[in-house]
Order: sequence, then C-alpha cells, then structure tokens
Amino acid sequence: MAVPSAEVVSVNVVGVGYVGVAICLASSAAGHRVSAIDTNPHRVDDLRAETSGRGPDEWADIRRAVADGLVDLYTSIETAPAADLWIVAVPTPLDDAGLPDTSSIAAAAKAIAAVVTPNAVVVLESTSYPGTTEKIFLPPFLEAGWTPGVDLFVGFSPERIDPGSQNWTMKNIPKLVSGCTEECLKAVTEFYRTVVDDVRPMSSTHAAEMAKLYENSWRLVNIAFANEHEALCVSLGLDPWEISDACRTKPFGFYGFDPGPGAGGHCIPVDSGYLAHFAKSHDVGTPVLDSAINANHARPSVIVRRIHERLAGSHPVGKPARVLAIGVAYKANIGDVRESPAIPILAELSAAGIEASYHDPHVPVLQLDTGVLRSVPLTAEAVGGYDCFVILTAHDAVDWKLLRNSSVPIVDTRNVAAAIGGGR
Repeated sequence: MAVPSAEVVSVNVVGVGYVGVAICLASSAAGHRVSAIDTNPHRVDDLRAETSGRGPDEWADIRRAVADGLVDLYTSIETAPAADLWIVAVPTPLDDAGLPDTSSIAAAAKAIAAVVTPNAVVVLESTSYPGTTEKIFLPPFLEAGWTPGVDLFVGFSPERIDPGSQNWTMKNIPKLVSGCTEECLKAVTEFYRTVVDDVRPMSSTHAAEMAKLYENSWRLVNIAFANEHEALCVSLGLDPWEISDACRTKPFGFYGFDPGPGAGGHCIPVDSGYLAHFAKSHDVGTPVLDSAINANHARPSVIVRRIHERLAGSHPVGKPARVLAIGVAYKANIGDVRESPAIPILAELSAAGIEASYHDPHVPVLQLDTGVLRSVPLTAEAVGGYDCFVILTAHDAVDWKLLRNSSVPIVDTRNVAAAIGGGR
C-alpha cells in the first residue's frame, strides 16, 4: 500500500492511553479519519463525556475531538470499521514477577488479523524487547494467510510521547519507523510522513525496538546516579542542585539530570526491565543497568528514612505522626501515577503507623493496595495540622505560598523548598 502525502486514509488506533490519545489527535490533525478502540468500557464512556471526573485531566483535547466527530470510539476491534491503517498502542507492563507481559500485543494482533483488509498497514507502537514485532505481533497475520510486503504491510514505530510537554508533541518529535520487509518499511514511512515532521527509517524492527529500550534505559541509569549523588551531597551538607547547576555550565560532556524521589511513568522503569530481561535471555550481563533498576526500586525507602529523621521529636509522643505528600503523579503537571514513587512512599509511611495523606490537583483519587486515598485540600487551616510535608511532584497548580510561612518541616525531593523558603 502506498500512502501519498495528500491522501486521506482511515486509521484505527487500538489502545487509548497516553500514546493512543496522542496518535489519535495527531492523525486527526493531519486530516485522516480516526477510530479509537479500547476494551475498557469505562474509559470509552469517559472519553465520550465532554467533562469527566475520571481519567487524566489532560485528556480534554481528545474529549473535544470525540465531541466534534473527529474521532470515533469503539470498545472492540470486531465492531470497529475497516481501516487502511491499524496502529496498536496497548499496554506492555511488567508482571508480578517483574517479567515482560506482552499478552495484550498478542491479543490485539490476533483480533486484527481476523478483520484486516487487503493492503492495509499495521503498525505496533507498544514498547517491547527486540523480536516482539516479528515473533509475537506478526505470526497471527501469517497464520491468517497474509504475506508481509505483498498484501499486508507490518511494521514497528516506537512511541516517544512526553506527557504534559508543551514543547514536544508527536508532530515535532523525530519518529523512528521500521518494517518487516522493505515494502513494509516504505508503507509505514509514507504514512508517518503525513503525521509528523521528521521520520527516521531504521534497518529492522529489531533495531527500532532496541532503540526505544536503550534511550529510556539510558535515562534510568543517569537518574539513578543523580539520586545517588544527591544522597552523598546531603550526607556531606552540600546542595546537590547547586552542584548540578554548576556542572551544567560545562558546554560539553555533561548532560544534567536532577535528583528526585525515583523514576516513574511507564517508559523509564518498565522499559529498563524489558531490556534487562532481553539481555538475560541472551546470556548477556547488564550490571550497570541492573544496579540502576535496583537503585530506583530502593530510592523511595531513602525518602521515607529522611521523613522519619525530620519527624524525630517533632510530634507529640503517643500520637501518630501526620505526613502530607505534595504531589503523587510521577512528573509535574500531569495526572499519571503509573510507577510513581509516591505510591511506595505512602505505603511505607502507612505501614510504619504514620497517617499519610496527599494533595495533588491532578490526581483526585489514588488507588493503593491498602485502599483508596483522596486528595485533601491544601488550605491555610490545614497546613498546621501536619508534622511534615514531603514534596514529591512540583506541580505548577500547587499553592506553594501556603507552605512558605509554615513551621512544618519539609522533605523536598524536587528542589521546591529553595523557592518557598522551606528546608529539606
């Protein structure tokens, strides 16, 4: 199939999470006819509602697109219309044992193979280890009698969505693309050139899959070292952010990473697990990556110990300490709590008998293994009722002025206290 730049095609997007939403909006903005498919009926209902109390508040754009008829919604692949393009952006989490779970990829491929039409382009965007496209995603199409590069065009294009960013969108982030054959690569490339500004074809699906894992694992390694450096600086009475800013003045050989409570989100911690698993399956050791993964898992406990140190002697004996976490999303100005370090921090505090609650203007409800927490108001009256604040996410929408004159100790993991006059 060829997709000339001026041609409008029908695009079915399977999986309506952060990645799927970005694909839907970018494809619609390019003039294509878009259908979004998600098997979670509650999510589909939320997206049909012009306003909703559930789901990320940054989904307002996709809700408007649905309301304006630019994106149609379906709850199954079987009920969706035929399409020229299928893009699969389903979850690829780690299972309870920390191993890659590619079951959603396999299920989506099997369902699409049963309904796909001749000469369609089918692209996997879900992150996974090298070989996933050709060993897990492609086989159902082969079993259905399709021939890649002849009557069906299959490829892989790793997502590079930066949730909450105003500067980097799907349109202006360089797009890596690959195909199972040269003809597949050509078809995948032609489509994405209608949607994004800069398309970078790669030699194979394996190479594109590895690129995604490598770029995010590289970030985890550097974040883990930044956090290790922060702990060392704190023990020496040095300001880690001052030192990081100083190092950034070097015009070569240094790329700054700020410390924090731990790396969250789907991409960085999960993709690193995929790469480590893939390496082990090929009997290749990854001691640097393994150390970074372990350090990231341990980082929330470092923050909890720091909270205990600040609480020592600061609250009445025999009365549970009260700690308020400011921000629980994994990064600023979004409502995404996937793999957020705030979750184990709150869990550890509660397990220690501390009354732990949180305030986050982007996350009204937080589901923990022990139950549901709801964001509490940050008011002048409430501020004095806590024994410690722990700043985990530096949202712009937080009223930081309320903390400025408070005598409550602050454990700051985001360098916000320097701006509000508190201490770490």
